[in-house]
Amino acid sequence: MRKILLSSVIAGSMALALLNACADNSGETPMSASDTTGSTSSQDISIMDQPVDFSTPENVEISLQKVKDQEGEKAYKTLNSAMQYVLFYDLSLRNDKEKLYKALDGSTPKDIIARMNKR
Repeated sequence: MRKILLSSVIAGSMALALLNACADNSGETPMSASDTTGSTSSQDISIMDQPVDFSTPENVEISLQKVKDQEGEKAYKTLNSAMQYVLFYDLSLRNDKEKLYKALDGSTPKDIIARMNKR
């Protein structure tokens, strides 16, 4: 009984902390993304609206670093928190990062954050 109560309290506290972290993000305007080819047309598209490549662990790191570089530390932390939230609360993933990456591959960072905010 104590274990269930303790895990419920921890899960509730974690959910509240993540909700507070994401609540501050709603008023920000997205910064423009830079294309790897140097094209100026990508200035209209934010990195937060571009699909992430989570096909390999290396690509995960590259995608997260792009978010950090182009949108800043706050967006990076919010995305990381959302990924941790999905990993913890999506029981079908069984806390397996490889399954998480497969589930999130091709989603945009905004989609991933929205998954956290839905629950």
